[in-house]
Order: sequence, then C-alpha cells, then structure tokens
Amino acid sequence: MLEALGEGKTDPQEIALQADRRLRATQAQLCDALSAARELNPVYRKLLKQSLEELQLLDRQIQELDREIARLLAQHEDAVQRLAEVPGLGPDSAQQIIAEVSPAAAVFPTAKNLTSWVGVCPGDDISAGESRSTKSPKGNRNVRRILNQAAHAAVKAKGSIFEVMFQRLRRISATRKPSGQSPIASAG
Repeated sequence: MLEALGEGKTDPQEIALQADRRLRATQAQLCDALSAARELNPVYRKLLKQSLEELQLLDRQIQELDREIARLLAQHEDAVQRLAEVPGLGPDSAQQIIAEVSPAAAVFPTAKNLTSWVGVCPGDDISAGESRSTKSPKGNRNVRRILNQAAHAAVKAKGSIFEVMFQRLRRISATRKPSGQSPIASAG
C-alpha cells in the first residue's frame, strides 16, 4: 500500500486491495483512511518512495552481513547448531552469542565468571551480614538482551521444561504473597 502511494496511485479502493489479509481493518475502514491519498502532496509521495528505497537498501545490507557472519562462523557450525537447539534460541541468536563469547568460552574459567561478565547474576554486596545491594552488574548488553529474549521465548514454548518450571515458580510465588495486600502494607 505504501509503495502504491509512493508511485502516485490515488484510488483508495485500489490501494486498499493491496492490504495484507492479516490486517485487522476492514476494506471500508482502509478506504476511509486512504481517502486522503487523493490530495497527498507529490513531495510527500517522493519522501515516502525514498524512505521505502532506503528500507530496501538496509534490508539488503542486513542480508549481506548475515551471510558474512555465517561465513566467518562456518568453522564453528557444530557449536552454532548445538546452541541453536536450546529452546528460545535459533541460528541467528546462537551466532551472536558465539561471536561475543567464543565457541568454547575458554576465556571464562567458571560459569560464574561468564554470568558475571554477561550481567545476569545478582550482586552480593554484603557488609557485616547486611545486604546492601542485589542489583545485577551492567555486563554485556548484547548477550544479556539475547538471553533475555531467549528466556521469554523458552517459557512460551508449549511443553518445554522451561514452560513447566516457569509455571511452577509462578504458582509458588503467587502462594507466598499475602492476598489483597501489598507487600509494603503487610510489613507495616
């Protein structure tokens, strides 16, 4: 529809026919919204067309970079495939993790060192038996973002162990909260 507007088409019904079938709007709603296409300034049409061309260029560049990443990580394809089998991860996210951490993560002597570097472990700033902060360290934003997205996807995967564990933890946490009161009100 945007391409049709950029090319100069003005008939709302003709443009509305190009809508994706998953679009929730009806043909009448689309025609109503596109009725302004008749008076759309040619400068705006040109800007729209240029923006769409720029978007296509960016898509081509992303595809080129994806191919380059796959080429560079070809020697570690077995590690990528093993990591991509983890629920919530796919080949793209596995490639990103391996690019950041390395295939064997040999730089990190322990799992604790790796989780600290990523920034997914809680802090343990304790002095004289009193906890001052449990805030996680900043860590590597890219890997933390990928792992966070993977965790959200994994708990939504029907029948996965992660979904089962998440639901169990959710039930446990719901039973521990006093009903009808906020934690602050119950402490006072």
